[in-house]
Amino acid sequence: MSLRDELVGAARRAVPPFVLLLPPGWVSVAPTREAFDDLLASVSGEMRAQHRPDLDARFRALVRRTADEFLRRDPVRLIYQASVPRERMLPLALTAARLRGPDGTTLDAQVGELVRTRGARPLDPDRVVLRWSRESSHRVDGGAIRTRSFDYLIAIPGTGRREALLFSAVLPLAAGGEEFDAEAADAFGVLADAIMSTFRWSGA
Repeated sequence: MSLRDELVGAARRAVPPFVLLLPPGWVSVAPTREAFDDLLASVSGEMRAQHRPDLDARFRALVRRTADEFLRRDPVRLIYQASVPRERMLPLALTAARLRGPDGTTLDAQVGELVRTRGARPLDPDRVVLRWSRESSHRVDGGAIRTRSFDYLIAIPGTGRREALLFSAVLPLAAGGEEFDAEAADAFGVLADAIMSTFRWSGA
């Protein structure tokens, strides 16, 4: 079998099934434009309820940008709150995408770089989930928005560390002069960690 055939076969292989325990009201759905529209409607409804059309515009632009970038990759799942009381709605969602090593190589070099430059560390004692966080600034319609991303990398079994799942939870930190409380931001990270700590491959 040629390298091309191996790579094409790898591209067609489905991600093995996995289990992730979610809080009440959260859902895990196929990553489609319609799913992002549902998420956007929830976030937008909360912003309008707080009488903040300025923040609503920025968050809508951020969600659309995130959806565009995510759906161009190798998307696997979109995880978000779908049926919770409005007062419990959180500006947080998880995306999961498949990553592949360049030219069929392993992801070891990328993992080493994450450890060196991002402070990536295992989330769990079994070292299944690699976790790190980062802050970014984005120019969006209506102004700028600063975010914190909580990221998690999990090697896909049977791929020789050439493929992995990347879960990302992006939290808005500041927009239009508004700042999220630092303790609240840390609490969102604790929530994302708690969800990801339940990850396991089905049958494992």
